[in-house]
Amino acid sequence: MVTSCSVILVVTVHEFIPNWLPLMFPSRFHVSSLILFALAGIQVAVVEMGRPAWAIEGDGRSTQFDLVILHGRIVDGTGAPWYVADIGIKQGIITRIGRLTSDSASQVIDATDLVVAPGFVDMMGQTATPMLRDPSTAINLLTQGITTINAGEGSSAAPVSALEAGSTGWQNMAEYFQMLDLSGLPVNVVQTVGHTQVRKLVMGEDDRRPSNDELLTMQQLVREAMEAGAIGVSTALIYPPAVYATTEEVGALAKTAGEFGGRYYTHMRNEGDQLLEAINETLEIGKLGDCPVHIFHLKAAGKKNWSKMPLALAQIRSARDHGQQVTADIYPYVNNGLGIEALIHPRHFGQGKANFLSLLNTDLSLRQEIRKEIETTDGWENWYRHAGSDWNRIIIGQTNAPEYRTLVGQSVAAIAKSKGEDAWDTFFNLCIAGSFALPETMSEANKILAMQNNFVSFCTDVGPAGGSLSASHPRAFGSFPRLISKYVRGLGAMSLEQAVSQASATACNSVILYDRGRIVEGLAADLIVFDYDALLDTADFQNPHAVSQGMRHVVVNGEAVLTDGKQTSHLPGRVLRGPGFDSEHAAWEIVNGQAHAAFAAVDRVLQEFIQEHRVPGISIAISDQSRLVYARGFGFADVGKKTPVAPDSLFRIASISKPVTAVAILQLVDQKKLTLDDKVFTILEDDFQLPNDVQPDPRLAEITIRQLLQHRGGWDRDASFDAMFKSTEFAKSLGVPPPAQPLDIIRVMRGKPLDFSPGEKYAYSNFGYCLLGRVIEKLTGQSYEAYVVQEVLKPLGITEMQLGATRLDGRKAKEVRYYDPRLGASVFADTLGTLVPQPYGAWNLEAMDSHGGWLASASDLVRFASAFDFPETSSLLSAQSIREMFDRPDGQAGYDANGTPKMTYYGLGWSVAIDAKGQVTASHSGSLPGTNTFLSRRPDGRNVALLFNTRVSAKTSRVVNSIWPQLTEALDQIEQWPQWDLLEEKPAQ
Repeated sequence: MVTSCSVILVVTVHEFIPNWLPLMFPSRFHVSSLILFALAGIQVAVVEMGRPAWAIEGDGRSTQFDLVILHGRIVDGTGAPWYVADIGIKQGIITRIGRLTSDSASQVIDATDLVVAPGFVDMMGQTATPMLRDPSTAINLLTQGITTINAGEGSSAAPVSALEAGSTGWQNMAEYFQMLDLSGLPVNVVQTVGHTQVRKLVMGEDDRRPSNDELLTMQQLVREAMEAGAIGVSTALIYPPAVYATTEEVGALAKTAGEFGGRYYTHMRNEGDQLLEAINETLEIGKLGDCPVHIFHLKAAGKKNWSKMPLALAQIRSARDHGQQVTADIYPYVNNGLGIEALIHPRHFGQGKANFLSLLNTDLSLRQEIRKEIETTDGWENWYRHAGSDWNRIIIGQTNAPEYRTLVGQSVAAIAKSKGEDAWDTFFNLCIAGSFALPETMSEANKILAMQNNFVSFCTDVGPAGGSLSASHPRAFGSFPRLISKYVRGLGAMSLEQAVSQASATACNSVILYDRGRIVEGLAADLIVFDYDALLDTADFQNPHAVSQGMRHVVVNGEAVLTDGKQTSHLPGRVLRGPGFDSEHAAWEIVNGQAHAAFAAVDRVLQEFIQEHRVPGISIAISDQSRLVYARGFGFADVGKKTPVAPDSLFRIASISKPVTAVAILQLVDQKKLTLDDKVFTILEDDFQLPNDVQPDPRLAEITIRQLLQHRGGWDRDASFDAMFKSTEFAKSLGVPPPAQPLDIIRVMRGKPLDFSPGEKYAYSNFGYCLLGRVIEKLTGQSYEAYVVQEVLKPLGITEMQLGATRLDGRKAKEVRYYDPRLGASVFADTLGTLVPQPYGAWNLEAMDSHGGWLASASDLVRFASAFDFPETSSLLSAQSIREMFDRPDGQAGYDANGTPKMTYYGLGWSVAIDAKGQVTASHSGSLPGTNTFLSRRPDGRNVALLFNTRVSAKTSRVVNSIWPQLTEALDQIEQWPQWDLLEEKPAQ
């Protein structure tokens, strides 16, 4: 336990901190333009629920925490000496440092004999995209204590071309960030926009200067990224085509970033023979851009250049002394890493990398020319000579060449010897195939010299790399534990306090994160807990994927991301947006439509939900006694174009299409063209002939219209499959181009056995409603859409509701864009099997017409639902049909085994719930990747339509389910409902 004396000392130091810290680190105490709170990873001990006030010993205050970390040896990130204290965390924030107790929180970490520190920042984490696809790829980061990565080094995940967007799901930075926010991440992300990225997008790989128009276009791309929340522009000036850029070109982009408070981050043009000149250029770019600069993985490459490291550090210190904000990072290894083709002079890539490598594959004279150039020339980044012109000092970490894959982790010389080849031939073969090399070019002395400067932070230069063999340098898994185990604990090159400070606070300052990086009350609780004596990197060149040891817990503001060294399923990480992001124009601040004080609580619920869950957009409409009294749009219909959701924005409503189809069927019943007990395949029998050798399940002949409407037809997707999502399989079985269309699907399904006898029970079936669409077509002689538009929608004054299209190029006027972070295999013939964004090609919306294909606004849907408010005067259906629509089905679908009526059941196109007072609520939800919708007919005569252009958030798999209880509570609290009808008049405020 912590002694009383220790508590007094801790409190005294803590209270003194605000007075002296700003003097030492003034930039750390600026207010960020946006503070995003992420939750943290911990080992938990659940305490007894329902306790009274939570008492904190020693200070007389009562507080309940979400998490307390007890008895830890706190290294707080400021560089101050460690001390022992407890930490209380609530809602992702460090709210108390002092003496706490285990019963003051619902979750407890016992950190006795362990170090508690701020989470580390990977200053060069390359990209967050692997975590978007697979969160387990963060295991290499978490086991090092990394809680934030800085992504982007010349290349960046966005912007991309329209063609590439067809496979990624995003085109610009705003859309990319939206995907990261929706998926959730194990760690936080800050992002730079890559100079290489925008240059290639505008100019390709050409070795030339941009025209004025091209430069303006590049600046606009940077501007869009900065407004989305990028922290600056980054370069990789060693690699083509960035190597062709002038200082002025890069400075112009840095200036654009600087206008938004951003920074310039760089892999400099040279890290060896011209190291000092490269630093001068970096400083000049910072001046041109009027922005701070940060140098990625500072090094002096090549033995003859090792003496330049003191001069390089002196240059940086001098610039800082003269008021220029300059920082740098290193990784604690003497082998760097790069694509092996970087050993070739960049001038050879001026016509594109692919063209050059093709020539290299066949032109022996070209090989001789390049060999001579590498062996004899300076004045460029000659990594072969930096490695002492010795193939034994150039390790191959990864290769696409099958003949060499079993030899990775060995030097080029060793690989050549194993294969009986000349080392130069091996080198060229590795270049052509694509390989990653690790030249030994640096010195341990320079590593120590660099890390002893307080403006130097640390990186992996890899980012998320777990769960695959993509990482080929041990730095991916070992950088930060190696820093502490080798240089702090082993060599004593720096104190633990200073190492932690530079890995956390210094790094946070360098990526414009002033709300974290130190253990101080009021800051974000990105925290790590590790065993100082056991912390150890285990990765090496032969096994670069070996996980580091000794990191016990990682806390990213309140949720467990690493517990006892094991990654959890929690994904509390967020995009931490830079100063160019204007929170006043964030999605949660965007509201369209008529406001009214009566709905203030509804507005608040929706805005707070968008902010908490980072969903793109919501549309909502409410009717009261058939009057449209509320219709508003929140957030963005199109994140990339910043188009707001409007009250008349169209959304895919998914399965809310079923009530629409049910009404069309009941109209035919009212018209005496059909009865609910008619046999479906008696109506459709002639249309779906089976091959002679296929015998249909005889029970198919017994399926009735009523059973299809009530999901009692005999198909159970949980027992077998959902026929409507078998587009490619069914098309292949019939020999038709994919995706299969409704008639194809029905042909195949007639040859499949039923999962249960018709009428026996309820089992939700999209296929049953597909059949109902064909019944409508058979009996009316019209297409399903044409009939519904003319006979169901037009009488209600609904004019814009229509069937949607699957692919983005089929997007309708006023239709929103849909956001889902996942990819799926395309079901369309021209892109069959390729990965595409889930909402745009991984299934076939056109085939879902009668069960899930409609587009509608929220206002359209409440108008539709209001058509049944007064059954005797409905313009759509008879009073009898309306009653039957909500009636309880017979058998197991409506009654339990004892014959007691079920209080929830599925009627004719609606889910029905009856409460204890006998009040009836009818509703339907809709769900597809990128879409979540809900339509409710409340017993108080009010209808509510709620539409999202995403289905998931980082916190929930169904956004409607998460918001509906709060929204219902807000609606129930409304005492005075407006008397206007938005369809007939423009109400006064």
